Amino acid sequence: MNYRKAIVLGIFASASLVFADGSWTLSACLKQAKEKSLKLESAKLREQKADVSLEQAKVGNYPTLSASIGNTLYDSPFRDGPQDHYRLNAGLSASYTLWDGGSTRLSIQANEINKEATRLSTKETERSVQESVLNAYMNLLAAIEKLHTADATVELAKAEFEHYNTLFEAGSITKKDLTQSQANVLQKEASQLAAQLSVNTAKTTLRQLLELPESEAFEVSAPESEIQTPDALKPIPTLDALQATATETNPGLKSDSLAIQVAKKNTEIAGKGKSIKVSLGASASTGLQAWESKKYGSQLKNGYSHSVSLNINIPIIDGGATENKVLQAQISETESQVALKEQAKTLENNIEKLYLNALSADMQWKAAILQVEAENEALQVAEEQRNVGALTYTDYLTQKNRLESAQSTLTNAKYTSLLARNLLDLYQGKLD
Repeated sequence: MNYRKAIVLGIFASASLVFADGSWTLSACLKQAKEKSLKLESAKLREQKADVSLEQAKVGNYPTLSASIGNTLYDSPFRDGPQDHYRLNAGLSASYTLWDGGSTRLSIQANEINKEATRLSTKETERSVQESVLNAYMNLLAAIEKLHTADATVELAKAEFEHYNTLFEAGSITKKDLTQSQANVLQKEASQLAAQLSVNTAKTTLRQLLELPESEAFEVSAPESEIQTPDALKPIPTLDALQATATETNPGLKSDSLAIQVAKKNTEIAGKGKSIKVSLGASASTGLQAWESKKYGSQLKNGYSHSVSLNINIPIIDGGATENKVLQAQISETESQVALKEQAKTLENNIEKLYLNALSADMQWKAAILQVEAENEALQVAEEQRNVGALTYTDYLTQKNRLESAQSTLTNAKYTSLLARNLLDLYQGKLD
């Protein structure tokens, strides 16, 4: 039996077996995360709060109207003659702000901008969740591919042990070689268990990101696993093109830019603390006394009065309260500007890092393919030497382990490249 061919075929065939019966594709995972992520749910609640704040700010443009009813029980113990002990007062009052220095208008504008900034912030959260899903998804693909490689390796090691056992019984090999073959089976089974643990851990991470219950069956279906070389993928755009597109489409930068505008509006609002305020008021009231007095209708008619007032409030001294509010607003404005610069730098660094990672992973992927081929050829030579007794079984196992290590390196490079490319697409807005 040609064990070298069996090993190579087992290792490479594992990639085509991965995910054959799965159901969760990458696009399905990203869609599920958009719909079910708790982080996104919290972000959407912040959007609702921004809507409420905007409606509250608009209330300042509306007149106010209130009604009052007063009931009083009283007694005058030193007064002679009959007296009432109950008094009823009822009235309506209205107020409308004619001028407040533009505070209400600025507040509405600030809240409108903040509403849009909050929407963009939700979009940024969405991308953050998608990035986490991409990382978890690619980690799971790599772990499953390594598990299938480990499964194939275990089966081959067991078959080899059975073959060696037959040779030992025929006196063709030593007890030492048989023992080493048995130990090799145990080592491969230990690696298989470690690979299975990695799959379980990666699957749990992805399932939790998708907010799926533990009881629900969860498998992935990944056409990405069929890709065998980076040459089958689209070329990576230039760094300048990536930076330009990412900057243009990044919701975090847009949100921070709007946050600066909100901070400027708040600075203007704070400065209106010393503005003259003019309001128009109106009221109407009446009342009656009961028990002793019987002419309730006459009392209500004679007690009725109404008024119209124009109120002008001129701030003179406020103990520095306005200056402090302006200073705090200016500090917030500066903080927003700094946050925008930091966000731009972080984005630039992330794009450059992902770009270099993608290029490096592609080169490592190609190098790993060549390394697997080289180790495959070396294993063929080692097997021929082993068959004629020119190579010890220990050296033969070493060469097999080198092939398996090269395959592991190939898997890592492959999914590192796919992850980097998907993240670049994410930052360019292609996954929105």
